[in-house]
Amino acid sequence: MKANGFYRRPLPPSLISFSSSEGRQIFTEALALGGMEGYFALAEQFHTQSEPAFCGIGTLVVVLNALSIDPGRIWKGLWRWYGEEFLDCCQPLSLIKQQGITFDELVCLARCNGANVESIRYTQSSLENFRHAIRKATSSPQGLHMVVSYSRQVLGQTGNGHFSPVGGYHPERDLILILDVARFKYPPHWVPLPLLWEALAPIDTVTGKSRGYILLSKRDSLNHSFYYVAVDRYQWAIVAPYFTEILPTAIAQEQPNSLAMMVDIILEHFSSTLTAAIATSRDDRSTESKQIWHSLLNEIRSHPLSAIIQGQLSTRCWDEVTVIGKWLSQEDNLVEFLTVLLLSCPEELYSTLNSHLLHEICQLRELEKLPPLMGQEVARLREQMLALQDLLRVSIINSNNLTQ
Repeated sequence: MKANGFYRRPLPPSLISFSSSEGRQIFTEALALGGMEGYFALAEQFHTQSEPAFCGIGTLVVVLNALSIDPGRIWKGLWRWYGEEFLDCCQPLSLIKQQGITFDELVCLARCNGANVESIRYTQSSLENFRHAIRKATSSPQGLHMVVSYSRQVLGQTGNGHFSPVGGYHPERDLILILDVARFKYPPHWVPLPLLWEALAPIDTVTGKSRGYILLSKRDSLNHSFYYVAVDRYQWAIVAPYFTEILPTAIAQEQPNSLAMMVDIILEHFSSTLTAAIATSRDDRSTESKQIWHSLLNEIRSHPLSAIIQGQLSTRCWDEVTVIGKWLSQEDNLVEFLTVLLLSCPEELYSTLNSHLLHEICQLRELEKLPPLMGQEVARLREQMLALQDLLRVSIINSNNLTQ
């Protein structure tokens, strides 16, 4: 009786299997020519995507771990490590499982999870620029990796939109090594660079845009992290207006004349919606992590904004039915949490302040003036919120374009 389903697909004649005799020879030559500098870090972390539609987050897991980026959250046991289940910042995993992710959503996920990101669509580049980026990524010993978003159909494969990490480049034969994370379907293979460039051109029907390539590297000074955005794109659409519309409107109406009054207005109009936006992840099983966590708390407590928040919380009688009232009885580090949140949130929150107070809060929010651990936490949270904000704007634009 014949089994249902498929056991892999044969590679089209234009592609060369990595493990074939020719593929191994190409690897040896490319290694000697300096085009495999990034391969070994990727190979150490290479895995098979866990769901048919997880090519994007499967690829990103490989690259984030290859870049040695600490997720700041426990994966399993005592270990902090990137698994696909962590990549739910910009899009719910349940939706990714059904429909995969778009180019912009992958960019958002990468930025949300501690990577420097340079994204280039087919329409923004050229064959020579693409070749230059490939050379840069595959010859760099500094930890730079490329992810390509392409159409399988152009390569003669089944299926359509796909993401893969680039594992290497043979400059003399102009061949790129694609480390396909759908290893149940195709093995890693060598692709002619001009053919892969053509595969970036087809329009993604979901976004109405061409595909492209993404260069990823590790941010400086990114080690431990405790605060992170705990909502996806759809939840952020509910959270974002508090920072960009609701709270700025309240501030404009009440016109505070001090930072203490500003904080009081923000606390008064706070919503439970915002409590879900940011989460803390403390590894209580790690002595090192606990020490860093306590050092971070001390840094936050030394910040002037922390004292202002502490003062406003202590001078008011918060009703137990309010959000703040509930927090006061449940959250051990409420002041520290609020301090980090107000330093990290979109700057639009403060847009309606008078010029004097706006200057004051901007001074307090300057990353260069923050202590090292606190600066790292605030920078990472800002990057995550900015990534979600950008993705929200792109989604609105795409939706408007597709309905016109």
